[in-house]
Amino acid sequence: MMDKIKDTILNKWTVGGSLLVIGGVTLVGGNWMGDVLNRVFFALPVLGDITLLRIMGLITTLLGLAVLTGFDPLDLQEEV
Repeated sequence: MMDKIKDTILNKWTVGGSLLVIGGVTLVGGNWMGDVLNRVFFALPVLGDITLLRIMGLITTLLGLAVLTGFDPLDLQEEV
């Protein structure tokens, strides 16, 4: 029973999907965080303000993409 629950929770679709959802929400609409995470480093015409929170959201989204597709955009497989 516990193995079935563990396999359901810890499969690549659950982990990768969760990373994509959290990364996407953080990347697009996380303005409710504190001033430190929303301090603007610079702005780009198409993307808008680049903040620490958006950078963290981008990294989380890329990790979710790597889990779901097997493509490692950050080249982290050697480190793990």
